[in-house]
Amino acid sequence: MSGMIPSGAYMVSNVAYPDRYISMSGDRDLVGHEAGDKIQVDVTDEVAHLATLFDIKTGLYLGVDQMNGKVKGYTDPQVLQLSYGNGDNALKIHVANVNEVWALKDGNDGTLITVQPATGTNQECWTFEMVE
Repeated sequence: MSGMIPSGAYMVSNVAYPDRYISMSGDRDLVGHEAGDKIQVDVTDEVAHLATLFDIKTGLYLGVDQMNGKVKGYTDPQVLQLSYGNGDNALKIHVANVNEVWALKDGNDGTLITVQPATGTNQECWTFEMVE
């Protein structure tokens, strides 16, 4: 698959830990959780694979805190890039044209999703499953 995923609501799981979904903790940090939040993807540029990600449950946009290496919830949108990673359906999430990607270090429930230089592991890849 080389085209951009369409806008819509998704459950987003980690490729290395497929039973861990993106979820927002009470302090706005994103974590891997067994029961994830529904994420609204709004494509802003189909060719460049740019989109905003919005947590429907919390009403916050997902974005990168580059100073602290975390993924957090924000009131204002941050345009992110979805690049194809390991396999046809695996996507890496990152700030446009920056080689630092979202990663889930382990499969424990509640593990922080961090930002790190891309190394090519499945911990850095995410599967987007469209939901209604």
